[in-house]
Amino acid sequence: MVLAIYVGFIITTAIGEYQGNPAVNALLGEQAPNLEGKEVRFGWAQSALFATTTTGTMCGAVNSLHDSFMPNGGFVTLSNMFLQIVWGGQGTGTAYLFAYLLLAVFVTGLMVGRTPEFLGRKIEKREVVLASFLILLVHPIAILIPGAIALAFPDQLAGISNPGFHGLSQVIYEYASAAANNGSGFEGLGDSQPSPLAIAGGASSTATALWWNLSTCFSLLAGRYIPITALLLLAESMSRKQPVPLTSGTLRTDTGLFTGITAGIILVMGALTFFPILALGPIAEAFQIARGLG
Repeated sequence: MVLAIYVGFIITTAIGEYQGNPAVNALLGEQAPNLEGKEVRFGWAQSALFATTTTGTMCGAVNSLHDSFMPNGGFVTLSNMFLQIVWGGQGTGTAYLFAYLLLAVFVTGLMVGRTPEFLGRKIEKREVVLASFLILLVHPIAILIPGAIALAFPDQLAGISNPGFHGLSQVIYEYASAAANNGSGFEGLGDSQPSPLAIAGGASSTATALWWNLSTCFSLLAGRYIPITALLLLAESMSRKQPVPLTSGTLRTDTGLFTGITAGIILVMGALTFFPILALGPIAEAFQIARGLG
């Protein structure tokens, strides 16, 4: 399942970079790949592969400017850091996937009337609270709340260099990168110095940089340490439970059906949480470019 998502993301990013920017293609009179912000030695293909991999593994290294990618690439890089299950460097992928598995077992058990069990242990209220609230719900809080504050004061705080749909992606990417322990960014964002918009608005020369340093610290601390603590508590709770023998009523977790259910839980609880951001950011930007308005 994770491999399928990873391959799908690579293909999605590569298609956008191979097709290029319609506005540039119109000037050239032919279709050309999007090479803005890329090293010639890597080109569009290896840049697409690296961008998908580095955000999927929470690495942070880059070989091209993610801010210059077509909307396909922005969609994929953001989605990787929203979900945190595609490999996930430093163990975060396995940890978050484990949380989704617990929720899938719990929801499936409720639907079929069986006692939720995973790895031979019963899944009860404590495990569900730790997995759903302290692990999966903290991540959007660490991203969306500071992002909304920054977007409410675009001239003073946000430092957006591309107003519109892409500007929204710039802001949210910054917090997603901090919360997901990634470190890359849409580097068109004026996050380390006052942006032209901030200067024009009469903002303090240090207001933009100070805001980003402090607010991303909140995202980093909340997005990393709270889930880590919850995972340790979850592991401790599971270790104290007595193993439950397998019976005919035990919900099997090694079947294709359960894999599909887990994918559905990830889609409903993970992807849909951030879908409004994706819709107003890279998806809307893609339509804007396609209509020749970008």
